[in-house]
Amino acid sequence: MTKRIPSFGRGFYEKSAPKGAKREPLEMSAGKDENLLAFSPMLRYHKNSYLRMSSLYERICGSGMTCPPGGRYMNIKKYEAFVRAVELGSLSKAAEELGYTQSGISHMMQSLEEEVGFPLMTRTSSGIMPNTEGEMLLPTIRHLLSTNESLEQYISKIKGADTGRIRIAAFPSVATYWLPDILREFQQDYPHVEIQIKEDGCDVIDTMMENREADLCIYAGGEDHNFEWIPLYRDQLLAIFPKDHPLAKKAEIPLDALMAEQFILPLASYDHEVHHILKKLPQYPHIRFTACTDYAIISMVTVGLGVSILPELLLRHYKNDTVAVPLAPAQYRMLGMGVPQARMASPVTQNFMRYVKDYVARLGQK
Repeated sequence: MTKRIPSFGRGFYEKSAPKGAKREPLEMSAGKDENLLAFSPMLRYHKNSYLRMSSLYERICGSGMTCPPGGRYMNIKKYEAFVRAVELGSLSKAAEELGYTQSGISHMMQSLEEEVGFPLMTRTSSGIMPNTEGEMLLPTIRHLLSTNESLEQYISKIKGADTGRIRIAAFPSVATYWLPDILREFQQDYPHVEIQIKEDGCDVIDTMMENREADLCIYAGGEDHNFEWIPLYRDQLLAIFPKDHPLAKKAEIPLDALMAEQFILPLASYDHEVHHILKKLPQYPHIRFTACTDYAIISMVTVGLGVSILPELLLRHYKNDTVAVPLAPAQYRMLGMGVPQARMASPVTQNFMRYVKDYVARLGQK
């Protein structure tokens, strides 16, 4: 003969409903009821091991039981304790295995029964066992615990930045001469992270950041924009000439000595820095050609079509037949990294930012 354990408290609905209110089963209409997030077995929220259990409420409601108005955050530990207690047939054995006191696990079972609104276990001469309602809930609770374990594992991976995607917008020179080394080191530690790189000029990168089409950018000129800007590297800008140009033999070139030259420049929308430098002159020089890429500019300077000003980062790595001469006074562009909000960036993006900073630090210049 079995003895029914009395409910440890009035049902949750009875406890929370106004006195005298009529209790009615929750309608299982398609997604209109605000009491549940959605009728889906998927977990809708996870925080500090608390889960919103819409699937459990659906099972209860589907069997004609009443449900509490509104969602409910439930402590997943109570459900683990319930499952182990009925599997072991003993609250004391479950408490010992899970590291609880006898009174602690009893309180958890009381709280659990109050939440669902009915008793879940009966006591026999050999221990405890689930009652009819408890048996009905066990498959759903086991599924919930399994899903929670998978969810926690996935969250741990995200926190550790083992998976994910990073969208990077960068100057072509940065993408060509910085990113390969940075990506090689990063991928050794995070091989499952997907990297997407978009090479372009200032205006396109600005637009991508404004529209949140990139997670971070590495370029020059981000100081006055609505994203967080992290200065990285002062990249010197050099005048470049064909080998037979008279100014190619100089150790340095005064900026105003370039006023009479025929210039080949990147488009203003592509690289703002060179145009800002030329605006310092008393008279803006004649622009003979414009081009979208630094490599096209170098090729045109090589064959004598004009002169230009380009960054040292490019000229130091790209073998060509031009001559690069420093300007006087020295001119620089500040390469930096932009992110919408560093503190709100995904863990994988934050990790990548750290690799960028470490790489630049090794260049010996900040």
